[in-house]
Amino acid sequence: MVDHFEIKVMNFKECLNFYSDVLSPLQINVKWSDANAAGFGRTSEKNVRFLIEKSDKVQNCHIAFSAPDKDAVDSFHSRGIARGCKSNGAAGFRTHYAPNYYAAFLFDPDGNNIEAVVYI
Repeated sequence: MVDHFEIKVMNFKECLNFYSDVLSPLQINVKWSDANAAGFGRTSEKNVRFLIEKSDKVQNCHIAFSAPDKDAVDSFHSRGIARGCKSNGAAGFRTHYAPNYYAAFLFDPDGNNIEAVVYI
């Protein structure tokens, strides 16, 4: 349904490091980067699916990334906490969304609500 999406970030280097770290358990890595932008995609694909671009201002958003399993969701959250990021919801079931919805939420360095989710 979605080919790719991009968000604007003010703290580009911090966000690049954040996304590189917390998305790796979800099998998402940096495909390219320069001084002002970076593209991420699944390790199994050549395509870029998610981009960040340096900007003077941002409008916060919520992004949910698919995780391959529960352990990846747990790792996503623990890596973010280890980086000093603020949790917006520890890893666990969110039965108010669906009975098999397992997710964790972090705020990135610019305050975006970033989620990892798997349906178990």
